[in-house]
Amino acid sequence: MSAQSRQAAPRQSAKRWRGPALQVLLVVAVYLAVSAWQKRHALDAASPAPALRGVTLDGREVGLDQLRGKAVLVHFWATWCGVCRLELGSLNALNEHLPANTVLLSVVADGENPERIQRFARENDIRYPVLIADEGAAQRFAVSAFPTNYYVDEAGVIQDVTVGMSNRLAMWLRLWWT
Repeated sequence: MSAQSRQAAPRQSAKRWRGPALQVLLVVAVYLAVSAWQKRHALDAASPAPALRGVTLDGREVGLDQLRGKAVLVHFWATWCGVCRLELGSLNALNEHLPANTVLLSVVADGENPERIQRFARENDIRYPVLIADEGAAQRFAVSAFPTNYYVDEAGVIQDVTVGMSNRLAMWLRLWWT
């Protein structure tokens, strides 16, 4: 092999990788931009979580303040939300394998009819706590789209927010990090 062809080989190899690398960077940039746009109305990380109280489908009164000392995923959703329905299985799996000292607390937005929500939970095999919160809960948490997830640390401070579809690994990792 001549000296000239030895020098050309690395250049050709670099050209082969440049296109796919730029595509990956573009995908990452678009993902980050869409994520930032979706969260534009959400509460800021590092701010205290607002008050949250309600009754679970099994009749227990729960407040976010009672969960201090634990990391909490506060998951806002609605029965009519198609993306929320896609996450039901992931939330069941997450709830079964939660990191130590963590809690999943799902807050249903359309909970004005508890019997209908209980039927929905049975029909969709929901095995995690569903909270029917007071009317102002979604507003206090600045929920503008469903699903919205707030990751609250042991001190009651918001550490992260996601809006839109999440998978159980991403939720688990965020909880673990919180």
